[in-house]
Amino acid sequence: MTDIHFDKEKGSQLKLFTPGPVHVPERVLKEMAKPNDTHRSKPYSEMHQLVAEGLQKLLYTKNECLIFTSSATGIMEACVRNLVKEDEKGLFFSIGAFGDRWYEIGVTNGKNSVKEGVEWGNPITPEFAQEALNKDKYAVVFIQANETSTGVYNPIDEVAPIIKDSGALLCIDATSSMAGVKIEVDKLGIDVCLASVQKCFALPPGLAVCSISDAAVEKAEQVKNRGLYFDFIGLKKRHVAKYQTPTTPPIPQIRGLTAQLEYILNVEGLEKRFERHEQLGKHTRKWTEDLNLEMFPEKGYESNTVSTIKNSLDLDIPKMVSLLLEKGYRIVNGYGQLVNKTFRIGHMGEIQIKDLEKMLKVLADIISDLK
Repeated sequence: MTDIHFDKEKGSQLKLFTPGPVHVPERVLKEMAKPNDTHRSKPYSEMHQLVAEGLQKLLYTKNECLIFTSSATGIMEACVRNLVKEDEKGLFFSIGAFGDRWYEIGVTNGKNSVKEGVEWGNPITPEFAQEALNKDKYAVVFIQANETSTGVYNPIDEVAPIIKDSGALLCIDATSSMAGVKIEVDKLGIDVCLASVQKCFALPPGLAVCSISDAAVEKAEQVKNRGLYFDFIGLKKRHVAKYQTPTTPPIPQIRGLTAQLEYILNVEGLEKRFERHEQLGKHTRKWTEDLNLEMFPEKGYESNTVSTIKNSLDLDIPKMVSLLLEKGYRIVNGYGQLVNKTFRIGHMGEIQIKDLEKMLKVLADIISDLK
């Protein structure tokens, strides 16, 4: 097996095609290395404001956009703690490991939590959503846009209106799709749309963001025991008053996000960025077909940011991953119950088609030798 260790001099030299963290471009690393003022200074507030306004454009929303010092799981927990009262029920749609995680967050926080799931590889269809919603009255509905474990993209544009028609608040985990796939928050009536930055944003981990509706804030004001660190009310109060956070944030990551939003919005452009990710997904699916492999997701619901591929050729996946590491590339095994049954290729962030083609050629040769 490949023997790779921490390199304190050069850092990692691997080219990452993983579902996150992903490759961080040199221009972002340089931006993060610049000196910063404190998180209670005017320069910081100006930077924070740029991020908030950039996120609003990215998400097509007028809702406030908040910054969290955590991974996306922190905001997932914030949604549970802030939006579900003791006498209410939350509905957790699950199509994989991270949908299951959100449900587990609900249970461990003592909330009345109901999970409605489908077989891994399948999406939440409008019909399934409607049937689940008809069973009971739910105050909040939680659902993934992109399920990182299965490589399935839920038909959010079709499901969101059904959820909103039920009268529930809608929370969407867009961790592995935000900044790679178009999400129109206001059009869909999404109350909380969340993500962390180590995936499509192509930043180092440690920072998470979300949009939050007025309805979600009003609901949070009615909920007891919201906690302190992830309290929506405290976060929004500091954000609106001074474009700051209640506690010390990772300022270098926020500087990097400022630069990256500028690049996404004004250099590459939103539509071109979404189109590039779509092409990356299509190219990987074509490669999979050409090698007589099979995609894990149900046809038509494949993700454009992470491809989960069935081990239909009965490959030694750990060996395949190790051999690819020797060539300087990292992909990953399947997640959770899909270990060795699938492998995953991340194609998000700043990856270009030519980068993907080069890696897939190397991987194809390795698979040919392993068969």
